[in-house]
Amino acid sequence: MRITTRMITTRYTKSLNNLAYELDRLNNQVATGRKHMNSSENTAEAVKAFQIRRNMSKVEGYLSNIEYAKDFLTNSETGLTHLQEIVQEAKSKIVAGMNDTQSKTEREVIATELRDLLMQFLQTLNTNISGRYIFGGTNTETPPFEIVDGKLHYNGYELDSLEAGTEDYNKLLNDSLTIDIGLGLYFNPDSTVNKGSVFGYSITGIDITGSGTTDIDGICVSNNIYDLLRQIAEEFESDDYSHDKVDALFGHFEKVSGNVLKKMTEVGSKTSYLKFMKERYDDQTFNLKERQVSVEGIDTAYSIILYESQKVAYNAALQMGARLIQPSIFNFMS
Repeated sequence: MRITTRMITTRYTKSLNNLAYELDRLNNQVATGRKHMNSSENTAEAVKAFQIRRNMSKVEGYLSNIEYAKDFLTNSETGLTHLQEIVQEAKSKIVAGMNDTQSKTEREVIATELRDLLMQFLQTLNTNISGRYIFGGTNTETPPFEIVDGKLHYNGYELDSLEAGTEDYNKLLNDSLTIDIGLGLYFNPDSTVNKGSVFGYSITGIDITGSGTTDIDGICVSNNIYDLLRQIAEEFESDDYSHDKVDALFGHFEKVSGNVLKKMTEVGSKTSYLKFMKERYDDQTFNLKERQVSVEGIDTAYSIILYESQKVAYNAALQMGARLIQPSIFNFMS
């Protein structure tokens, strides 16, 4: 059979194209560090790679949520620390005011100082970070605490009127901010998020201040820190000042103000849990990246050797083509 120049050219061009395609494929591998550019090249590995990337995306989302919650808790801890400092200062002033050597004028000065602390206490309860109130539960848009007719209100409810265990009290107590950190998010039959499947990262204000009232020796005493401190200040200003009454109020104040320290401990526990979850997800991220490399990645050194070998083969083919396909008379015709 006669082999024509056209046949040689066709076969040569096809072989050269194959070499060029393989050279380009190897070049892409070396440049990107990936075995395949398209899922069609290896469907089975593409499915594995997709699953790994999906898991990595989930973990990245959880880590982002954890960082957000940690920042929120850090701000909450700062606020609670300030509240605790105010409480401690108030205790010192109350003890000083209860000294029998104090005159009425001196007690009035202490009462004024206590009222200054009340203002600081209220301002701290309404701490706003980046446009969000941190102690208002899901109410982050408006100040959760306000004074109405001299009494402390929380999200529209007078705290002295809210007794523990009532429907309104439980609603406010459980009204906390939550976030998905991979605890198995699911919904209740009524389409609400199940609280056990998300992480609660906010401290509700009512849980800090306390609510309701208590009867002490026939006296109706507030259970919330703010109004109780106000009652003590009023007693220091009263013409009928009673040391025994202030002593009883102070004993109750020491009890209810312990809420602040309890909440600081709770914030610490929540922060520690987030730290544990972050470490867990960091380990998962490391393992997923290793799996991703094993599925999608290349052996860089080996791929470079293949690429250089293919480049040599391609250049050799070009040189061979120059010898195989000799010029004919048609190359010189115009």
